[in-house]
Amino acid sequence: MILMLDQQLALLERAALALAQRWPELLALCLLTACAHRERGSEHDWLGTQGARALFWACPLTAAVWWLVPGLPWDALVRAWLAWFLGMVLLPHAAGQNLPETPAAYPASWTAKIPRLQKLGYLWLAGIGRLALFAWAVEPWVPLSAGWSVVGGLYMPAGYLLGLLPPALPWRLRSEGEWGEFLAGLLFGPVLFAALVVTPAG
Repeated sequence: MILMLDQQLALLERAALALAQRWPELLALCLLTACAHRERGSEHDWLGTQGARALFWACPLTAAVWWLVPGLPWDALVRAWLAWFLGMVLLPHAAGQNLPETPAAYPASWTAKIPRLQKLGYLWLAGIGRLALFAWAVEPWVPLSAGWSVVGGLYMPAGYLLGLLPPALPWRLRSEGEWGEFLAGLLFGPVLFAALVVTPAG
């Protein structure tokens, strides 16, 4: 029990030190992940859904991993890119995006009939799955705990819930869903920062 408490205190100490020394990187990362998460959800007729996921999500996130952990070999970065891409492909979250419980929000969509609590649970599971896939991909180089993906996965439901609050803007943030994408991406930044900068003992 005392050993666990010491470990937790050491982790908090590392977190405070990392935030004090690298807060500009955290802010830049949050902006990157917010824009990437929103952009991969936009309509790109010239690219398609999977192309947008590859270009606007997997590429920036892999660049962020390389930036935060510069010593990673190329095969680790390739695996990270595949994890980010496949996480979006295999665990799509459209079923959880339409949080306003009014069929008028998406009149032709079956997702309007799903209760909000179930949508939030699905978003959490999708977040957990994507983080677990990334953790598996970088496991030989950056060991991440299972608890990280479970707690970190909350970025998805939290972001989409917060997306219900801001007013609509004329471009890229025109609806609750678009705000949800942006804010979920924003919250993803600290999750990734904690995994790659705070958590590693080295």
